[in-house]
Formats: sequence, C-alpha cells, structure tokens
Amino acid sequence: MTDTLTLSDVGFHFGDQDAPVKLTVFTNLACPHCANFFAENETDLFAAIDKKQVELILKPFDKPKEGLLKGNLVHLFLNYKDQEKMNKVILQLFKDQADWKKLSDNEIKTYLTENYGLSIQPDNTDYSLTIAGEAIHFDATSVPTVLLSRDGQTPQKITKDELKKELEAAIPVK
Repeated sequence: MTDTLTLSDVGFHFGDQDAPVKLTVFTNLACPHCANFFAENETDLFAAIDKKQVELILKPFDKPKEGLLKGNLVHLFLNYKDQEKMNKVILQLFKDQADWKKLSDNEIKTYLTENYGLSIQPDNTDYSLTIAGEAIHFDATSVPTVLLSRDGQTPQKITKDELKKELEAAIPVK
C-alpha cells in the first residue's frame, strides 16, 4: 500500500472498467448482511452495471469473527484469474448462503468442488492480505463496507441511503 488513498485491482469486477462510478464492496461470503446487500440492490445495481454507469468490485474480506469463518474458507477457493465464472459463483453462493453455512468445513470444501469445480487457490493468501490492508486503510471495519469513487476520485465510504440515491441517479426512472 502507498500513502495515497487508492485501491488495487484485486477483487471481482462486474461491469465496464471505464464506468464513471466505481463501487467497491468489502464483503464476506458468509455474512448475512452482505447477502442482504445484494438481495436489496441487485436489480438497480445490475441495471446500472448494464448501462455502463457503474463498475462493481467485490473484495472478499477475511475477518476473524466466528460467524464469518466459513466465508474465509470459501474465499480460499475463489479463482481471481477466472472472473467471469467466479462472478456467477459468488452471486449464487450469496443466494444459497443459508444452505452451505450449515455444512462443516470439510463438507463446504466438498460442496465447492462438486458443485462449482473449485479448488483451493495458492495465490489467495496474498490477495487476502492485500484486501485486508486496503480495508484497514479505508477503515472498513465491518462487512459490507461500500466505497464509492466517481471519475477516478479518492474512494469514500457511503451509507445504504447514499448508495440508493447513487443507483437511482445512474438509472433514471422512466
């Protein structure tokens, strides 16, 4: 990390990298609030992505909190080099979160391998450390934490209400 408030490209990118608005979300796949974030914003968020107004960057954030440890385990299996496949898998894992979170750690490993063809990715520890450093730098103490950057400006934390306004502005009501 440098002293400037910038973010690396590490994460899962949805949409056009040249979109004027970048939403970076520090997330954990086992976090029910993160799953709710997508359930509540999915329609408007993906409409804005489709219109090339917003790029969404998900940063899987490993947190040492008991309720998130299964998410940390799942993060080890995410292949950062296969964004297209992983983006679909991530969204599906949020939708099915209540089911797979009931599994033991070994059952989760089997579930990810059998259902998605995933295996542990050796580079993910480095990615996790990069994301943790960014989370500290941007004071992302909880998940989901949403940062917004417009036209390359320094990312700023935004609230749920501010996000709603941003998405409404990106997709005008007809």
